[in-house]
Amino acid sequence: MRLTRRQWVALAGGAASFGPSLVFGQAKSPLLIEGKKTLFQRVLTRPGAGLAPKPGGPAGKAAAPFTAFFVYERVTEGGATWLLVGAGSQGKTEGYLREADTVPWRHSITLAFAPPTNRERVLFFRDRNALTTFVNADNAATESQRIAKEITAKGTLGPNNPVIAAEPEKFVDLQKQFYLLPVLEASSTLLKSGHRTRMVKVASITQDAPTAAPPPAPAGDSGISNFNSAVVFVIDASSSMQPYIDRTRQAMEEVLRQAEEGKVGNRIRFGVVAFQDDPGKTPGMEYLSRVFADPNQTTNKDQFLAAIGKVKATKNSTRAYAEDAYAGLDEALRKINWNNFGGRYIVYITDASAREGNSQFASTRMSTDQMRTHAQERGVAIYAMHLKTAEGQKDHAIAEAQFKRLTAWPGKGALYFPVEAGDPAKFEGDVKKMAKALVEQVKSPEKALAAPQAGKGDAVQDSVDAVGRAMVLSYLGRQQGVKSPPMYESWASDRDVKNREIPSFTVRVLLTKNQLSDLQNTLRRLVEAGEKAQLDPGSFFNQLRSAAVAMGRDPSRLGQGQAKNLEQAGLMGEYLDGLPYQSQLMSIDFDAWTNMGVGQSQAILDGIKSKIALYQRFHDDVDRWVKLNPAAGDGDRVYPVPIDALP
Repeated sequence: MRLTRRQWVALAGGAASFGPSLVFGQAKSPLLIEGKKTLFQRVLTRPGAGLAPKPGGPAGKAAAPFTAFFVYERVTEGGATWLLVGAGSQGKTEGYLREADTVPWRHSITLAFAPPTNRERVLFFRDRNALTTFVNADNAATESQRIAKEITAKGTLGPNNPVIAAEPEKFVDLQKQFYLLPVLEASSTLLKSGHRTRMVKVASITQDAPTAAPPPAPAGDSGISNFNSAVVFVIDASSSMQPYIDRTRQAMEEVLRQAEEGKVGNRIRFGVVAFQDDPGKTPGMEYLSRVFADPNQTTNKDQFLAAIGKVKATKNSTRAYAEDAYAGLDEALRKINWNNFGGRYIVYITDASAREGNSQFASTRMSTDQMRTHAQERGVAIYAMHLKTAEGQKDHAIAEAQFKRLTAWPGKGALYFPVEAGDPAKFEGDVKKMAKALVEQVKSPEKALAAPQAGKGDAVQDSVDAVGRAMVLSYLGRQQGVKSPPMYESWASDRDVKNREIPSFTVRVLLTKNQLSDLQNTLRRLVEAGEKAQLDPGSFFNQLRSAAVAMGRDPSRLGQGQAKNLEQAGLMGEYLDGLPYQSQLMSIDFDAWTNMGVGQSQAILDGIKSKIALYQRFHDDVDRWVKLNPAAGDGDRVYPVPIDALP
């Protein structure tokens, strides 16, 4: 998604950080953000910050960089402002910090580096003018490559150079090396080329205090020879699919034999997940979805071939032409431990579209966009092999549009490969080609580190090359513990200097577990109110008032004329106030909702339900929850929710 200028301004100067919503009878509670009733002021420590027992006193206990504190008092001593801070909101304070040693957390927005597919590394400049001059230069892309390489070799360009730092050469994994890029300022600029880009002033905060100069990168790419991959086939096992299941097995027999002969069989593992339909509701079904081969446990060719040999298409028809494919994808994403692999691929094979979250037969309740986010949060790329058989002709256009959205990979586009007429021989050849390309990537991962080249003309090979480069860079970043550059304030462009259509960053909102649970509960209440109002549109306001009371919100704001939409009604938690994104749900006019047709309102409610299901996946993804202060409670852990996943 793209943010409007107004949204970026809100991002740069919006509400301060969030905190727990209730304090029970303490003598002292954190300071509230101006104009808020439940959100407390918070700050993040800069490297070198120390806690003093009193304002102006010598620092005693050192505060670890990147630690989040609630602010209880602001006092002036010796010409400096001091903050009384505590780890939590329950009234326990730990000492005073100089305000100059902190970064105010004015919002819950942070940036993260976008996947490094077909884009240049981000450069950070000392001032906005230097950045503007650079991005307007005719040779900006070439210069960007040169400067980034020089920083990699030297570690720094010196105090007089306009460039302070560069994005690390290897990808910084937000899960393994959590970092913040809070936005301090943002403005939109029209370039000479006619493109519009946003200049963002960020404060980079990592968990390590900076040295005098960042050390140069180690020689070579330590650990690259150990790069490994998991490739999981998620196969439609409905009644029409047996010929393609057999062809997949035949193709993989040759691929696995060659992998073992090349002595890389232990570094590329294959798995199989199949899906049919709910056996409790559909006669003749053996399972809804099942893992037949887990790549963590399938160590050789014979094991894989035996496992895929057990996958048999059902002889009975499923409940609809569209299949419950997202049950199979969800099974693969949740049941398989992807963290053990550098390359993470799903090859999704089907001859029919997938049931969206609004289908009465969809078990996951997740729609296409949420399933894509679910996969990419785990660093998994989905390739779709769409068998365009004659029987499914009426479904082809629906499935193609759906699969292109499902497989969209940042910086590359759709990883979608149709097999015209469902030709079994062509399908087998495509499976073989893709699998061999992935084996070759494991055999020679250093080739992926070269600068992206123009396409070779083969769609399968080009996609494996592009996504593979991002996978290898991410793997090396995790193995080498690559971190975001140390603490500094600088300017960067939110778009790639070579291709202005590719974003340099992704925008995320840090929500606590308490807030994510509150968001799920609020959306469930809204769905209930909306569904009841479909039967009696005139009762919509009463339904919302009941929901407001149940959630502890102020129902008086729902009076006619006081609130024109859900955003003004104050039903959502304050942690979503002022966020820089356009919400279809929150901006719907009440009059428009009351006069809306059932089909239109149902589509909106279905979208909400799909997001609720996605939030449950976030909640269950224990590896990605981060505690910003070791002394904080588990309820204050945060999850970096992609901003386009918000309602």
